[in-house]
Amino acid sequence: MSHRLLPLWNKVVFVDWHGVLSRDPFWISILQNPQHPLHQQLSGAVKCLFTQNEGLIHDWMRGNVKANKVIDSMEIVLDKRFHSDYLARRLVDDCRLMHSDARMHKILQEAQNGALIVLATDNMDCFFEQIQRVKCRRTSRHKLNPVFKEALPTFASTVKLFDDVLCSSKLGVLKREKPMRFFGDWLHKRSLDFQNALLLDDTEENCIAFRSAGGTALHITAKSKELSSIQFKLQSWLQDEI
Repeated sequence: MSHRLLPLWNKVVFVDWHGVLSRDPFWISILQNPQHPLHQQLSGAVKCLFTQNEGLIHDWMRGNVKANKVIDSMEIVLDKRFHSDYLARRLVDDCRLMHSDARMHKILQEAQNGALIVLATDNMDCFFEQIQRVKCRRTSRHKLNPVFKEALPTFASTVKLFDDVLCSSKLGVLKREKPMRFFGDWLHKRSLDFQNALLLDDTEENCIAFRSAGGTALHITAKSKELSSIQFKLQSWLQDEI
């Protein structure tokens, strides 16, 4: 017999990470520091990786390939100043240096009054590992300040907004490939359905797949970054009866 969890709310907001909450890159301490000895070499390798090797990136996101294999494929030459696992360690550790959009952070804080907030991200093993580290130190959502005061919310403060995390590298599938597998199992375990759910995502294919499964999706684009409009649409959805 399957056991279901009773949710705090009967609605859930799934929110994407990159492109919605943050645009900070992996290896941020190197890529955003022109003085770092590996800056030029890594900048070129990362650009090539994400623009010319989509298949490897998607396999990494699905959890079929580990970070070490991806790093090896980049063929970065490390001199004697760096240990052989330097880039692997920086990849994980630098995730905590990512910041999120302060306005979107505030919108999600306000939405906590009527919905569960769940991160739903097509992302890598390194990102999920850093999230797990933060969650081990997390505090209750009810102990958070009602309004975030800082200009740039930290990675840790943003992770603490989430009631749960869905990551493709753990689920073995991308959002747009099998939304029932990515989202549906989580919803079912909490006696919820797609009609109880809204997705905030910057990829139109993800939004289309989510709507096809029965959910509501807001496509976040550069133009729709007029967050007052997003805030209005989200609050209207939260107030609608299921």
